[in-house]
Amino acid sequence: MRLPTRPATWWLILTSAAAAVGLANTLSLSTVTLITSTLALWAALIQRGGLARSLAALTLILLLPSLLSYITPEGWISTAQWQRLASALNQQSTLETWRTPLLVTLTLALLALSLLLHQRARLGAPLLLATALLLLCTQLIDRIIGYDPPTLLHYNASGSTLFTLALMIATHIALTWSYWRGKRYITGALWPAITLMLVALLLWQQQHRSIESALYQRTHAEGEALISRITSDIQAHRQAMRRFSRFWQLLDETPNASQWAQQAADYHADFRYFLNIAFIATDSQVTHVYPPTLLNRNIQGKRLFKAQPRGRQALAPALQGEREGSTGLVELLQGSPGIIYYWPIKNNDKTPVGAAAMAVSIPMLADMLFASLTPEHATLRWHNGDSVLARFGTATQPGPWQHHYKLTLGQEPLTLTREPNRDYLLSQMSRLPSIGLTLGLVLAYLLYLVLYTFKRLGEQHRAMRFNNRMLQLEIEKRSELQKEVEWLASHDELTGIANRRHFLAQAGKLTQPLPLSLILCDIDHFKRVNDQLGHLVGDDYLEATAKLGATLIAQHGGIFARYGGEEFVAWLPAVDHQRALAIAEQLRRQVMALSLAHADDTPLTLSAGVVTHTQGEINMPRLMQAADEALYRAKEQGRNCVASAKSEGT
Repeated sequence: MRLPTRPATWWLILTSAAAAVGLANTLSLSTVTLITSTLALWAALIQRGGLARSLAALTLILLLPSLLSYITPEGWISTAQWQRLASALNQQSTLETWRTPLLVTLTLALLALSLLLHQRARLGAPLLLATALLLLCTQLIDRIIGYDPPTLLHYNASGSTLFTLALMIATHIALTWSYWRGKRYITGALWPAITLMLVALLLWQQQHRSIESALYQRTHAEGEALISRITSDIQAHRQAMRRFSRFWQLLDETPNASQWAQQAADYHADFRYFLNIAFIATDSQVTHVYPPTLLNRNIQGKRLFKAQPRGRQALAPALQGEREGSTGLVELLQGSPGIIYYWPIKNNDKTPVGAAAMAVSIPMLADMLFASLTPEHATLRWHNGDSVLARFGTATQPGPWQHHYKLTLGQEPLTLTREPNRDYLLSQMSRLPSIGLTLGLVLAYLLYLVLYTFKRLGEQHRAMRFNNRMLQLEIEKRSELQKEVEWLASHDELTGIANRRHFLAQAGKLTQPLPLSLILCDIDHFKRVNDQLGHLVGDDYLEATAKLGATLIAQHGGIFARYGGEEFVAWLPAVDHQRALAIAEQLRRQVMALSLAHADDTPLTLSAGVVTHTQGEINMPRLMQAADEALYRAKEQGRNCVASAKSEGT
C-alpha cells in the first residue's frame, strides 16, 4: 500500500468525524456502510492492505441487497417481497428506510471497489473515483434544483451523508493524486470513459423522471376517473329522482304509504347510498319513509322545519312547488353526515301536495364508490375543509404524491384527496433506468480498460521507439567516433593525409606490380618558417604541401603520406625510376609554384630522394635508407632538387 500523506490524513479525520455524527443521529444501512468504508480507508492509510480489502469487501456485501432491489425486475422479486425482507430485519423498517439510496449505493460501491483493486490505474481505479465524483455532483445538483412533484424513488443522500461522501472521495484522491498526475495515458483513457458515463447518467435521469412523471399522471388520471364516476352517478340519481317526483302528477291524491314504498323500492335498489326516500307533507312532517328501517322509522312523524332547521331554506321552496333544492352538508337525523335533496310533488292538477326527500349518506356513498378499489394501493379522504367525511384504504406507507379533486354534491363543495401508497407506486415503476445506469457504468469501465491498455501500449511503444532512436544515435555517434579513431590511427591529424603507420601498412600490401618507386621529400629550411613566421604558418605550409603531394601521387596510383615533421613519402607501384624522378621533379616545381615564402621572401622549396625497386623481395628498411641517402645528397647539392638513389633489387 502507499505511504500516508498529510492531506489524506486530514481529509480522513474529517470523514471519520462526519461518519460518526451520522451514526449518532440514526442507525441505518447507509451510516453502517459509511463507517465500514471509512475504516477501510484508515486501514489503507496505515498500510494494512489485507484489512482494507476485507472492509471494502464487507461494504460491497452490505450494499449488494440495496443494489439488487433497484435493478431486479418486479417479476423476479416483487416490491412486497423486498418489503417483507426489510420488516424481517427490523420490524420498524420499511423498504425505503432500509435500503441505501441508489446513487449513494453506487458511490460507496465504486469507492470500495477502488480499494479492492489496490487503487491501481491499470485496473480502472481513476475511472471509479471520477464516476463517484460525478454521482456526488449529480446528487448536489438535484438537491439544489428540486423537483415538482417530488421524486418517488429515493436516490439522493441526505445533506450529512453527502458531506461525508465528499470527504471520502477527497481522501481517495489525496491518496492517489501524486501517482496518477501527469500520466497522459491515464488522461487519454479517462475522458472518453467519463463522457460515456455522463451520457449514461443523463439518460438514466431523463428516463427516470419520464417514468415517474408518467406514473404521476396515471395516478392522477385514476383519481379523475373516480371523480368522473361519482359525478356521473350523482347526475344519474338526480335525474332518477326528478322522474320519481314527476310520477305522482299522474295521481289525483296524495300518495299513501303503500304506493310510496312500491315506487321508492326500485329507486333505492339502484342507489344503495340513499339512506332513505321520504315523503314530506306540506307542514314539513315526515309522512312516509323507505326503507322502513329502525332508524328511518324513528324519524317518521317529525317536522323537519323544527327537527332539521338547516334544511328549511331548501325544503320550503320544494313544499310550495316552486323548485327542487338541496341542503348543504348536514348531520342527518339518522346520525351520519350527508346531503338531502328535495323535489316538489304535485297531483295531476299541479297542486303541491308535499315534497320527496332523498337523504344521501356520505359514508355509504363513499363505500359504494370505493368498493371496486384495492385498499392497499392508495388512501382516499373525502373531506370538507378539515372535516373528514369518509376515509378509504389501509396503506401504511403513503407516497410523496397527493392528488386533490373538487366535487360539488348538492350545493356543497367537497374535496377528494387521493394519496397512492409508496410500495404500490414502487411496484409500478420500471427498473430499466436503474439497470441502464448500472450497465452504462460497466460499459464505461470496460471502455477505460481497453483504452488504458492501448494508450499504455502506445506510450510504451513510443518510449521504445525513442529509446531505439537514442540507441541508434548513440551507435551512430560511437560509429563516427570509431571511424574518427580509426582515421586518426591511419592519418595525420594536421594534414589529413596518411601517416607513417598507414603508409607502411599499405606499402606492405602494394608490392606488385614491379617496378616500385619510393620518393622521400623534405621541405627545405622548414625550421626557419616555424621560428620566423610561427608554427601556425608552418602548419599552413605543411597542409598545402600535403594536399598538393596527395593529389599528384594519387593521379599516378600511389600513396602519399607524412613521414614525420616536414618529411613526406610517396609509394608508387608500377612506376619505373625515370618516371619517378619526373614525378618528384613535378612535385618540386608545384611546391615552388604555391607562392609560399620564408620571412625573407625566398620561396618555399622541397628536396626529394628517389629510389626504385625492380626485382626480388622488397626490403622496406633498405629502400627507406637508400631514399634517405638520396635526399641527403639533394640537400648537399643545395636543396630544391631531386636526387636519385641506386635502384634496389637482386
